[in-house]
Amino acid sequence: MPRIARRLGELTAFWYALAVVLVVVVWQGIVLLGRTPDYLLPTPAQVAEAVSTYREPLLRESWVTLRGVLLAFGVSAVLGVAIAVPMAFSRAVERLGYPLLVMSQAVPKVALGPLFIVWFGFGLMTNVLIAVSVAIFPIIVNTALGLTSIDPDLVKLGRSMGASRWRLFRLLRLPGALPSLLAGLKVAITFAVIGVVVGEFIVGGSGLGYLTISASGNQNVPLLFACIISLAVLGVLVFAAVDLLERIALRRHP
Repeated sequence: MPRIARRLGELTAFWYALAVVLVVVVWQGIVLLGRTPDYLLPTPAQVAEAVSTYREPLLRESWVTLRGVLLAFGVSAVLGVAIAVPMAFSRAVERLGYPLLVMSQAVPKVALGPLFIVWFGFGLMTNVLIAVSVAIFPIIVNTALGLTSIDPDLVKLGRSMGASRWRLFRLLRLPGALPSLLAGLKVAITFAVIGVVVGEFIVGGSGLGYLTISASGNQNVPLLFACIISLAVLGVLVFAAVDLLERIALRRHP
């Protein structure tokens, strides 16, 4: 039994599937016991029928949203690390940068949306930039924290052996900061999904966010639930991909 439990604990897909089954059972129970009208809470079977009926627009708009998420995540990762490195090694940059970061996160992205539309127009770029403004924050904070959390004695030892600052960064600081960086990436990928969907709410035209608003406006509740489920599946898939990347990277750099 302990061996079986341990193996089940390693099967991430098993736990995701179990969570889905639990949600469906509770959902069906609420509908049956509460006798909720279909126009307020459709049954899982009705939502599954909506997924089948609208599978083509759901797949098409899911691809649009996924493309925006991947672009936003990639830009956030590159810019986040590029900003975190000087913040970790310069006290002046850190003291100036953190207030700006906090202020940028304090402003609701819904309020920034119209401004981004004025600057960049309607389209994918606006959605990506809104998502980047959300997703970049955990990458910067976690990476800077990881780079500054290295044991000072190890740094002194490396310097005493004649290692250059670049060599110390490449062989000591960067591997030591890898767990924090990867943790920031896992948070950022979920923020990227949120940011892109918020952009699609504001900009419209395409994406699961736009399809959700359209279903809500038409009072098509089964399609609305189908959009939410599609977003949940997309979010789980991209998070699982980053989680797999984290496991591979940490296995190579224990």
